[in-house]
Amino acid sequence: MDIYFPVVKAELVLAVVEAAAVLASAIAGMLIASHKRMDLVGAYALACVNAFGGGTVRDLLLDNRPFYWMQHPAYFIAIFVICVPFVYNARMYRVATEVHRRSVKVDAMGLALFTVAGVGIALAREVPLVVALLMGVVTGTAGGVLRDVVVNELPDLFRPGGLYATASLLGGAAFIAALEQDLSYGYATAIGIATVIVLRLLSVRLGVTIPAPQWMTDTEREAR
Repeated sequence: MDIYFPVVKAELVLAVVEAAAVLASAIAGMLIASHKRMDLVGAYALACVNAFGGGTVRDLLLDNRPFYWMQHPAYFIAIFVICVPFVYNARMYRVATEVHRRSVKVDAMGLALFTVAGVGIALAREVPLVVALLMGVVTGTAGGVLRDVVVNELPDLFRPGGLYATASLLGGAAFIAALEQDLSYGYATAIGIATVIVLRLLSVRLGVTIPAPQWMTDTEREAR
């Protein structure tokens, strides 16, 4: 099957997925900001870093110009409109504190949406499949890495064992495989997104991990 098809339906699905990914990732960034007790500037900056970081790295590697957030400046306005009540409304702050405890679900959603969007955008550029898969992982994970670096945390991408980049990789592969099986673009997108979310939540909630590095001591294994 030739999956390099610039059809209107595929472009529409990608646009919707990318917009949802931006908002989900921005909210995840705001949740981290609330945990770190940041002000409006900090929360908005962290939301933008989380929302735009992965896509910007992808566009740099694929030589996409202008960057996707330059093509859609409304994203910045939408994030700010969400961020202001998030920071200054006491009720929303209490809700945010509670949601932060479960923020892995929000982060998993952003990871899944950006992964599929990244693969789809790379396929539209007619790059090799392995490169498209890599672009999906980069799009899904780079924003979270930049966000964690800003707040001086070890990025989830580099924590041993957990299914983070692995979930993104397998979700992107499921998306491509579904397209290869002649499923509709919408169904393939849903399969890719669901794969990432399920794997990520299984890792966090049930402790499903990849094999631990050999250099980890027994004490480190137990602590993890």
